[in-house]
Amino acid sequence: MKPIRLEMCAFGPFRGVTVVDFTPFDGRIFLLTGETGAGKTSIFDAISFALFGEASGGKKRRSGRSFRSDYADAATDTYVTLTFSEGDTVCTVTRSPDYERPNRRGTGMVKVGSRVRLEIAGEERVFDRVDEVDAHIRELIGLDHSQFSRTVMIAQGDFLRILNAGSNERKAMFQNLFHTEIYANAEAVLGEESSRCGARRTELLGRMQAVAARTACHATFDRALTFERAREDAGENPAAFLAILTEYDEILTRELERGRVAEGEQRQRIGELNVLIQAGETHNGRLAERDALCVQVAQFAAEEERAVAERTAIRIAHTALRIRPFELAAQRRLQEAALATTALTEAERTEQACATVAQQAALRLQQAQAAAATVPTMEEELRRLKTAILALRAYQKAKDRLTEATAELKAENDRCLAAEQEHSRLRDLFWRGQAGLLAETLQDGMPCPVCGALTHPTPAALMSDTPTRSMLDDAAEREKQVRERFNHVTGLFERAGEALHTAVETLRSCGVSEEETVTALEATLAQQEAQIRTLTQELEKAQTAERESAQTYIAAQTAKGAAAERAALAEAAARQAQQDFAAALLAGGLDSEEDYRAALCDEETLALRERALRSGEEQRERTRGRLAQLEETIAGRATVDLTALTAERETCEAALVALVEENRRMDRMLAANEIARLDLQALEAERKANEKRWTVLEDLYRVVGGKGSGGRAKLSLEGYVQRYYFKEVIAAANRRLAVLTDGNFILRCRETAKDLKSRADLELDVLDRSTGAWRDVSTLSGGESFMASLALAVGLSDVVQNRSSRVRLDILFIDEGFGSLDEETLQRAMELLGRLSDGKRTVGVISHIAELRERISKKLIVTRTHSGSTVRAEV
Repeated sequence: MKPIRLEMCAFGPFRGVTVVDFTPFDGRIFLLTGETGAGKTSIFDAISFALFGEASGGKKRRSGRSFRSDYADAATDTYVTLTFSEGDTVCTVTRSPDYERPNRRGTGMVKVGSRVRLEIAGEERVFDRVDEVDAHIRELIGLDHSQFSRTVMIAQGDFLRILNAGSNERKAMFQNLFHTEIYANAEAVLGEESSRCGARRTELLGRMQAVAARTACHATFDRALTFERAREDAGENPAAFLAILTEYDEILTRELERGRVAEGEQRQRIGELNVLIQAGETHNGRLAERDALCVQVAQFAAEEERAVAERTAIRIAHTALRIRPFELAAQRRLQEAALATTALTEAERTEQACATVAQQAALRLQQAQAAAATVPTMEEELRRLKTAILALRAYQKAKDRLTEATAELKAENDRCLAAEQEHSRLRDLFWRGQAGLLAETLQDGMPCPVCGALTHPTPAALMSDTPTRSMLDDAAEREKQVRERFNHVTGLFERAGEALHTAVETLRSCGVSEEETVTALEATLAQQEAQIRTLTQELEKAQTAERESAQTYIAAQTAKGAAAERAALAEAAARQAQQDFAAALLAGGLDSEEDYRAALCDEETLALRERALRSGEEQRERTRGRLAQLEETIAGRATVDLTALTAERETCEAALVALVEENRRMDRMLAANEIARLDLQALEAERKANEKRWTVLEDLYRVVGGKGSGGRAKLSLEGYVQRYYFKEVIAAANRRLAVLTDGNFILRCRETAKDLKSRADLELDVLDRSTGAWRDVSTLSGGESFMASLALAVGLSDVVQNRSSRVRLDILFIDEGFGSLDEETLQRAMELLGRLSDGKRTVGVISHIAELRERISKKLIVTRTHSGSTVRAEV
């Protein structure tokens, strides 16, 4: 993770928007300095809060609610925006904490809720949920807040925790940094599989016991008690139970075979008895049938006499059917003749009616022609009325125009008189006022322009209402315009009088007086036009009716002649058809039409009668044949007694039912035992395989999980891998520590646990060459602890950077701790940090000591003022 730009607003000691640009310090060591309390650590807090929502020292040191600046006003919001890069990915995260601010529109305080927003360059989606943003940042950086504070941003007071962290704390850190969780997951999977095998063993034993409980044993079995005891212990000793179950099933199989043989013998005897009973029932049935047929044969003589009479009646009916077409033809011809006679009568009536209509139409035509003779005269009157209407309208228009012109002429005359009077009044005033104007210019000793006197004792007074020359000219111009307008209106009046005279002459030529109205003339005109239209329409209708009636009369005459011809032909055909019908009766041997109708029936009924006659004859023949066959079959044998045979069959059937039930019971028992035996064999095989797998998994689980015994240190597989990485970190740290302490201190991973209940994983010891003894790192002094912590932090950063493709530690922040070092050790620490920031990694140091301000050229300087702190870069 590499910070690019930090923007703080109303955060900590910073009142307004404060921006920190980290690009000038990329790959370099820089100092974040300022007096105590100015806000150096607040910049670390802002970066940590933007990424994780916590201060650099965690929630215990500072809660999110305290981030609100005391210098901020109510209109300013509190937020932090951090732009950083992770590899090629550039992200911008903005967070606001929960805080209270004064109400902007009144009194009291307003609570403002926390907000978060994450934007990733190249992605359209913006994340604004806390859980989503936190998850994405952990995924991008590869560290949570606790791990970040151990490896990247070591906050004030937390620096020594890298050195003094417990084994479990280091284990959690290494698990995320080096992905050793796969080994812990393997241990968990092995534990789950081992537990699953153990649970499966218990389940299989229970199932085997349940399967054994499904088996059964007959009480007559001589080892029934042994069978029961073996079944109760089937879960623990399935082999013994399988052996006795197999033995009993073999005995049961032999018993079942004997029962099935006895069952077959009973079924065979029952079959023989069924054959004997069926044969007896058949023989007795034949005897009964023979007696019934003898009764029927005795009644055949009367049936045969009726059959002879029916055959004669059927023959006569066939003859009547052959005559039937002649009768139908005669009836059809009579109907056609009647219809033709009716049509002739109707045609005669139609002809008479058409003649009457034609006469009436001719009379109406004559009347319409006489009335239409007056139409030319009426049309001439119509033209006169139209001319008179136009003339009357012109007269009224000219009269109205003359009235308007008269009124307009009077008005213009009044305006003309007024203009003349005004012009005359102004002219008089003008000339009367000239004396006063001349008097104003007179001076004693100067001659008067009128009389030439040199003295002027009583000069004329100047009048106040004397008009000017321009006023007089304007009045003359207005008089001229009004007179021109008067002359124009006079011309219009004269032309209107001439138009009225012309209109009166036109009216008199049309015979209409000036008192007539246009409405009356238009009503007369409309009446005349309606009368002309009525006469014309009546003439056209009369002509059409006369023409159509004449055509209809001619058609009726033609139809009457055709109907008369058809009636004559139909009567002749009817007489011929009646003669043919009489001849057919005589040829058929029927004496009268009544005999014909009595014998007549439809073909379907006749067919039914013939089939019934034939059926009766065939039935009698079959009955005689069946009787002869029975007599031959019986051949004098007596009736069979079926009672004894039926009783024996019932006894055999009862015995068969008992055998079948017993065989089914043994068969079900044998089938259930056989299924149980197969299930037990399968479960036993599965149990053995499960036992084998469980043994391997349990041993492997104990080894991977570090479940040692015999007093040995218990080390899990994940612990082993983490110890490997920890030793690499210690090796890298020792290279840095040797420079800082001139080789006086060496770190190592503790090889043995403190007690048998502990796990010897990631404990840390230090060798003090001055004493030659290994001791716990917690015994180091303040300066020694700082150097060991710095070396360990740098070593961890080196190993993580080299080992993990996921975690990139491009920056290291250290907050204080340098004040406990002497001059020489401080020089070595700065050289170490200088080599560390070799253009690839940025190192930020927070300190206020003067030595560092002199040694580090690139700085961020925080200055405290009365209105809040400010930040400036010195590069």
